[in-house]
Amino acid sequence: MNPPDLFERVVVSLQEAALGKARWSEAALLINEISGTRGGALAFADGRAQADAHFLFMQLCHDGERREDLEREYFREYWERDESIPRVGRLADGVLVPTAELYTDREKKRSPAYTEARRRTGMQNGLNVRLDGPGGSNIVLSLADSREPGGWSSAQLAVVRRLLPHVRQFVRVRKTLTDAGALGRSLFALLDESRCSVIQLDRNARIIAANDRACRLLRETRELSDREGFLSATTPRDNGELQQLLAQALPRLGGPGSSGSMTIRRSSSRTNVVVHVTPVAARQRDFRARQVAALVLVADPERRPSIDARLVQAALDLTPAESRLAVMVAAGQHTRDIAARTGRSEGTVRCHIQNIFRKQGISGQADLVRRVLSLEGFPDFSP
Repeated sequence: MNPPDLFERVVVSLQEAALGKARWSEAALLINEISGTRGGALAFADGRAQADAHFLFMQLCHDGERREDLEREYFREYWERDESIPRVGRLADGVLVPTAELYTDREKKRSPAYTEARRRTGMQNGLNVRLDGPGGSNIVLSLADSREPGGWSSAQLAVVRRLLPHVRQFVRVRKTLTDAGALGRSLFALLDESRCSVIQLDRNARIIAANDRACRLLRETRELSDREGFLSATTPRDNGELQQLLAQALPRLGGPGSSGSMTIRRSSSRTNVVVHVTPVAARQRDFRARQVAALVLVADPERRPSIDARLVQAALDLTPAESRLAVMVAAGQHTRDIAARTGRSEGTVRCHIQNIFRKQGISGQADLVRRVLSLEGFPDFSP
């Protein structure tokens, strides 16, 4: 397989994994193949402080298989004393840094994180990059050692840099669907989704379906509209950016398109509308959605569903404070926003979130969001 074909497969795999149609490990295997490594890890989390990090996603894969045993071992034995973590958090967006440069000469001889964990995962001479994620979160991609005899070549570095926008977009789309409790749903089932706006387009960028939430957004807001069957933004500047995203997702000459996102700023409030556009490969389409060529997801914080915290408290057996926190997490609020709103530190908020996870027997935010949002539509709870 020639490199252009392989790169297209990587992009399509990332798009499928973002929608929950494929495992991250499948995309990771192709990334390893095109970048010339045997493994790597992807994580995105709120907060830059090592002790306060709240992971929204973290997977370590080797030869296309997720290694949960190594993930558990790392967090149990090495995370809190890994000297590289705060240094990664301070990296500029998109800058590739060799693993060895994240440790001092002394640490490379004595640090358990470097001499044991990095060696065991084949990442002592790997690459690391931090990307700015949605809502102030951090995305960190770490690649294992190069398979090239002379180490990392300029061609390998160029491929990794080319991949970064697609990795960032994977996180954006996946987080939007996770926040809505819709990760992994079929294209047809997404039209029943009530927690985010879903618009489906054909090969010509014509709107062929939209869920009720999207229909209301197109009718009632000034930011986006349906103009004779085509999606349009109100201002010339926003519409130019939107049409460019649609053209990238639906190239006229065929072939795989590229995902992209944009922010539409409201003049009447402090909130923004975030638009994600992602192509839909033919193998992702089910029979009832066979004409869908692109998916538009619109995150509008002013149209979040309202869920009674008292109902969450009763249904999930949480304390009043925990239930209010769970509702804020399900509404898509980030840790720093919750901390500012409640007058607590970010570390305290993360501690409470972890307590909720333990009570519910769940491992991550996506599970909590699904449980809270499943209560939408129930009447307000009155004790």
